[in-house]
Amino acid sequence: MTTLRPSVTITDADPERDFDGILALYAAHAWIHANTPDRLRRAITMSSLSIVARESDEIVGYARALSDGEFAVYIADILVRPDRQGQGIGSALFTHMLRRYPIDRFHHQVLMSERGAEGFYRKHGLLPVSTFGLTAFIRTRDSR
Repeated sequence: MTTLRPSVTITDADPERDFDGILALYAAHAWIHANTPDRLRRAITMSSLSIVARESDEIVGYARALSDGEFAVYIADILVRPDRQGQGIGSALFTHMLRRYPIDRFHHQVLMSERGAEGFYRKHGLLPVSTFGLTAFIRTRDSR
C-alpha cells in the first residue's frame, strides 16, 4: 500500500467493489472501454496488476498492467479523475507499478501513450522505442 498525501491511498483493486468507480474513470476520459463494461470488468480481472488511488471511499485514480511475471510488463492504463490531475496521483500510481515490476528484473517495461501524455512518461524515465534503434508495431481494427 502506498499513501499519497494524508488522504489518498493506493491499494490493489477489488474488481467487484471498485468496478463502478473504475468504470467512471474510463467514462470521464471518453475511452471506448467504458462502452463495453462487461469486457472492461474481464480485462480488469485478468490483468496482472490492478491498483486504485482512493480518497476516503472514492476512487480518484486507476492503473493496470499485464506481465509474464519474469521479463516483460505492459502498462495498459493509467487514469486519474480529470479534476484531480496534476496532484501527483498518476505519478504515485506509476511509481507503485514500477516497484512491483522493477527494471532490474523486468527489462521490458512497455506502454503506449495517448498524445499529450508523452511528457508524463518521459518524466518517469520512459523513452520512445526509436531511442534504442527499435521500431514498434501495432495492429488495430482500423489497420486490417
